[in-house]
Amino acid sequence: MSSSSWPPELKVWVQQCLSKATASNKAAVNLELKQMLFQAHANGTLNTTDWTKVELQSLKAQTQRTTHVPVPPKIHITTTSFGAPPPSSPVPASDVGKKKKKKKNDGSASSSSNAKSSFPTPYHFTSSADEAEALARRAARFQKPSAQSDPSSASASVGGVGRWFGDEDGENGGHGLGMVPGQVGKRKMRGKGGLGYSADEIMEVDPNVIDWDKHTIRGTCTKLEKSYLRLTSEPSPADIRPLHVLQQTLQLLKSKWKQNHNYAYALDQFKSMRQDLTVQRIKNEFTVEVYEIHGRIALEAKDLGEYNQCQTMLRQLYELGIKGHPQEFLSYRIMYLLHTRNRSDMATLLAQLTPAEKQDPGVKHALDVHASLATANYVRFFRLYSAAPNMSGYIMDHFVERERISALAIMSKAYMTLPLLFVATSLAFDTDEEADKFLVDHDAAIYTNLTVPSQSLQTPNNHWRPLKPTYTPLHERTWDCRKAHQACAKGIEKYRVVDLKGQVD
Repeated sequence: MSSSSWPPELKVWVQQCLSKATASNKAAVNLELKQMLFQAHANGTLNTTDWTKVELQSLKAQTQRTTHVPVPPKIHITTTSFGAPPPSSPVPASDVGKKKKKKKNDGSASSSSNAKSSFPTPYHFTSSADEAEALARRAARFQKPSAQSDPSSASASVGGVGRWFGDEDGENGGHGLGMVPGQVGKRKMRGKGGLGYSADEIMEVDPNVIDWDKHTIRGTCTKLEKSYLRLTSEPSPADIRPLHVLQQTLQLLKSKWKQNHNYAYALDQFKSMRQDLTVQRIKNEFTVEVYEIHGRIALEAKDLGEYNQCQTMLRQLYELGIKGHPQEFLSYRIMYLLHTRNRSDMATLLAQLTPAEKQDPGVKHALDVHASLATANYVRFFRLYSAAPNMSGYIMDHFVERERISALAIMSKAYMTLPLLFVATSLAFDTDEEADKFLVDHDAAIYTNLTVPSQSLQTPNNHWRPLKPTYTPLHERTWDCRKAHQACAKGIEKYRVVDLKGQVD
């Protein structure tokens, strides 16, 4: 049969059918076309058939899968894995037994009764006994007889889509309908028109993802206090505290911290709590509360390394939408980046801030501190330091000395002399003694009006002079800026490198 003898409308119709075929039904479309054209040639109806009204069964089954969820047929005919099979010419009775093992045509995709009579199919059994046997084999193969009668599983029986996805209801241990074993890595996916999915939600599975739920530990320990031990092997449920026990432990730790402020004990207990939460994969508001309290205690104890570990985990928990105090710890993070002088992360963070976050008092204060450092406005910086909200001042304590020596370098270059009282007030020292000690530690305690006792000068054998004269009251001393400038400039080198030992970000 040569295609050159085909009428033009037949050629156009064949091209349209082939263009509609997909990777899943291409073989079925080709087979059905060959059988249909062979049958028309044998009957002499190639030129008399209105091919624009003829519809392939394989393409019609695809349209049904992509447009709606059909009701399972009630007749004793089943379908193939990818829809209804193509029709074919009759076969001898001796070949029927060979076809019994194949999947059957549902017969519902036929457009009319004339189409059924014109295009007989070898998949249509002739006896009810054969049909019953085929249905029994199919039910055993799918291992879920209810899938044939339940309308919600119609897409699985008609299009075979359900066989590629796990059981959404979680029955039978979460196993799929046949082709995919007990699946993991499931995620909901909305139906998309034209992709072979219905409008209902289905579960997409990934066989390459480990099912962590099967390996999650559920603790049975009832001890409220437990020391932290680094895990070197798989933890035992008997050593892990469940959530309700951890909640009692947190209340106990908060009361003990208020009583004695024993940071070594609190650090050990909080790290143990965090470990129990991690191995049980607990991520909820209680987890956020534990990390927030531990972070605040670490700040109070000046343990920036442990605080930074808490802050890193809190950022992940906040991104999951778990409630807590994200604005407060956002302000701490800005302060921490100012301390570490991490300009790249700071630029990224500032670019991601929302208008609502910028209006938060704590975040606004941190941004003002950043602006004061960027413009070398030490007067504004120390005013903000004295009015730091929440626990931002604990982080500023770690780099306030660096900013003080930088301010002294500017002041010693701009002035000839300055009262020590003015220096102490400008640099936010609590007392004049602290200001004087800071200058002494940096070899910059040089005064213009330092008085030495006359008797010490009149003694001929007194070759020793006081190393730290205290005869002139501190509030009356005048700092010699010009002579102290070199010492202040040298002191800046001490703070060039920030110690980040033990800290991660």
